[in-house]
Amino acid sequence: MRRVILEVSEKELTKIGIEMPQFKKIKSLELLYFLRQDQEEFAAISRVEFKDQTTKVEDLLTNGFLFEAQVLEQQENCAYIVFIRGGPSLSSVLNSIGVKNGYLFPPVGIRDGKIKISFLGSESQVREFLEKVDASGIRYRIVMLTDAEFSPISPLNQLTEKQREILTTAYKLGYYDIPRKINSEQLAKKLNIGDSTLVEHLRKAERRLLASILT
Repeated sequence: MRRVILEVSEKELTKIGIEMPQFKKIKSLELLYFLRQDQEEFAAISRVEFKDQTTKVEDLLTNGFLFEAQVLEQQENCAYIVFIRGGPSLSSVLNSIGVKNGYLFPPVGIRDGKIKISFLGSESQVREFLEKVDASGIRYRIVMLTDAEFSPISPLNQLTEKQREILTTAYKLGYYDIPRKINSEQLAKKLNIGDSTLVEHLRKAERRLLASILT
């Protein structure tokens, strides 16, 4: 099996008739687990972060893209873990460009107006998928193209994308070494974030990892 991850802007999807105006209120959306994905409907657990506090999870239900959105956990900074269910919209992305084989697979998400799509299939199915995307006229960037590898679920999957990025960068740069090779202020500059923001992300990531191990 092969796996390819593409990044495409929301504007590019309008070339194949797909518009998602309600997602303009979203800062980021990450589909964590697919529960169902077929020609009738899809259901998934996702993490959604809105751009401001005035936006509610129920706002995702406008325009018929989703017909159920249930909050499972409220997090910091206008972010929620949400169960979402809708029509065959994700599958229709493939159908609209003529792809009949292969599967959408996590990570699938939205961040800063760009959509990340992960496609899983045989070598010929991945090749066909890329050919169909090219034929549609959609401009995209290949983030990754590799053999599909599956391993037991990692505790890192309990973290948000940002928390994983910060934690793994901190580890690689020696933040957790004894003695430390880099302090929090230096690490924050590397990641282009504030020192207090770095510490907050690290503490929340560490707490989630401990909770997944100890409970």
